[in-house]
Amino acid sequence: MKRKLLLTIALSGLSLKGFDQSNGTAEQYFYFGRNRPFSWVPVLTYGTASDWYIEARGNYEAINSASLYFGKTFRKRALLSYSITPIAGLVMGRFNGGAVGANVEMDYKKISFSSQSQYTFSIENRATNFTYSWSDLTYQLKDWVSAGVSLQQTRGLFEKGILIRGAYKKFSIPLYVFSPSTSERYFVLGLNLEWGR
Repeated sequence: MKRKLLLTIALSGLSLKGFDQSNGTAEQYFYFGRNRPFSWVPVLTYGTASDWYIEARGNYEAINSASLYFGKTFRKRALLSYSITPIAGLVMGRFNGGAVGANVEMDYKKISFSSQSQYTFSIENRATNFTYSWSDLTYQLKDWVSAGVSLQQTRGLFEKGILIRGAYKKFSIPLYVFSPSTSERYFVLGLNLEWGR
């Protein structure tokens, strides 16, 4: 009970200053394919009016693990807009350790680029340390749909993919197909909600 009360107070404190300028996302991704077990990956983010950033993930770094990240966003709105958020956090569960990385977004007219890169280290077994990056390059075809290419890199392996993303108001539904021309192809389906800025 005491922990819940402290967490509630901490989150309330984050939202007191300029709540109308804060922002966040609730994302749910489902991984599935013929040679891949079904898994789900929830991600929650919250950014304050002064650009402090919190991100919580489940099953992201490893199955049956959770992670919590903190960072600060630096952004510029212009013809070429960008947002860069260096982050650092803890990973707990089947994998125990920490991670440092950055979330990057860039927009130019109808072209968007996003990348999430990190180095994750174990406090139990250094041999399981790894780097990871997921990057998307998309073109907005209509107000409600965009399409593009995706690249994941982990432990020296590269997986190429294609994606299509539908959007309606504050909701988006991305569908990725990785290794689409091989028997190792798998899918990632997202259901995302964004609010704020």
